[in-house]
Amino acid sequence: MRALIFHGPGDVRLEEVPRPEPGPGDVLVEVEVALTDGTDLKAFRRGHPVLLGEPPSPFGHEFCGIDTVSGHRVVSANSAPCGECAACRRGQETLCERLYPLLNGAYAELLLVPERIARVNLHRVPRGLAPEIAAMVEPLACCLHGVDRAGVEPGQTVAILGAGPIGLMLCACVADAGARPVVVGGRPERRALAPLFGSTPGDGRGADVVIEAAGTEQAWRDAVELVRPGGTVLFFGGRELAVDTFRLHYEELTLRGAFHHTPRTVRAALAFLASGARPWERLVTHEVSLEGVPGLLADPPPGLLKAAVRP
Repeated sequence: MRALIFHGPGDVRLEEVPRPEPGPGDVLVEVEVALTDGTDLKAFRRGHPVLLGEPPSPFGHEFCGIDTVSGHRVVSANSAPCGECAACRRGQETLCERLYPLLNGAYAELLLVPERIARVNLHRVPRGLAPEIAAMVEPLACCLHGVDRAGVEPGQTVAILGAGPIGLMLCACVADAGARPVVVGGRPERRALAPLFGSTPGDGRGADVVIEAAGTEQAWRDAVELVRPGGTVLFFGGRELAVDTFRLHYEELTLRGAFHHTPRTVRAALAFLASGARPWERLVTHEVSLEGVPGLLADPPPGLLKAAVRP
């Protein structure tokens, strides 16, 4: 079969690789569509020790496809907690000691979902839900987990720094939780989409909760500056940060991180997508073949949010 293989920063090649052979409980999926995302873009540019590991490595992790045995359209998250380790027993499934390796390799004609993931986080797609929308289940599940981690409550003002696909998904999740999302920053054409996802543009100053979803060092600093005294800042990505401990101490700020998703948020994300509550299709702005992925990641076209990759 054909698959994109990551060999190093900026070096992704379309290759002929052996067809996967499923073992007991594994599910072989014929990929209908995979989606690009910001993590893949960063991984293309500089590698990713968690997502990709040591090269050469399969590439891509958001997908929807057909179960080659049942014929059902399915989606899967890229991991599953074991349910047995100390972290899982504490209810902290995203910190599972057996979470890795993550499922990777969606930029291919076929993808093998291992039994440990298929048993927990492989789901049949609801009838009528387009595959390119269903493929958003993993990032939306991460956003739902992030909103949980931030402790968002009805009536609160939540500033979201960044208006990319993750930022707009976070807006939808915050609005669904009964709070008022405000998008801070972002390109004008992306900010224009904010009302479609339940948000309004603004400066975010004095927000009850601030969620950093831009992935820049400046956004991390801005998040701590914008939140009100006694408020909460959620860091959705991972960077080094120097914190103003005066505010942290005297204004009793709460700083939290959010990583990954849980089986509950995966199920909730699929239901949210199927509800049609938001125009999720507006997040898919481009379409490419497997051959077109390296060029798209090397030089993202203007207006790119997510691209549908069709093998």
